[in-house]
Amino acid sequence: MKWTIHELRKLQNIDKEFDGVVNLSSYIENTDIIRISPVDIIGNFEIYDDSLYEFYFDIRCTLTLSCAITMVEVPYEIDISVEEIFSQDINDEYNNIEGITIDLLPIIWSNIILEKPMRVLSKNAYLNQEEETVDLEEKDNLNQAFVNLKNYKK
Repeated sequence: MKWTIHELRKLQNIDKEFDGVVNLSSYIENTDIIRISPVDIIGNFEIYDDSLYEFYFDIRCTLTLSCAITMVEVPYEIDISVEEIFSQDINDEYNNIEGITIDLLPIIWSNIILEKPMRVLSKNAYLNQEEETVDLEEKDNLNQAFVNLKNYKK
C-alpha cells in the first residue's frame, strides 16, 4: 500500500480504486495481540489541487486477543472505514508526505490499534469464576502492623 506521487497522478485518470491484502503480523511484537489475520483493504483516492491526496478505505481483519479473566484466545473482528488526507505542504491538519511516496501501512496499523479494545472477555468467562470473600474482622487475617489502625476510626 505504497505509491509515489507520480503513480497516483497517473492512476487518477485511469482507476482511482485500490484493494489488497496486507500481512501485518510483524507489527504485533510488543503488543497484547496474539495473532492478526491478513488485513483486507478496499478503497479509493482523490487528488485536489495537485497537493492534497485524500484516501477513503475500509479495513477488515480479525485480531486474536487473550480473555482478561480466563486467558483463553478470543477472536475480535475489526471492520472500519477510514479517511486520511496527505499533503505536500507542511500542515498540522494533514499527514505530511515525506519524500515522494505515500505509505498507508502505518496509517492502517494505527487505526487497527485505535480500534483494539483494552480487554476482551470470552463467552464463558464468568461460568467457572468463584468469588472469594474475606472477613476483615478475623484476627488471623490482620497484619500486626495495622492492628492499631482498627481503633483509629473511633
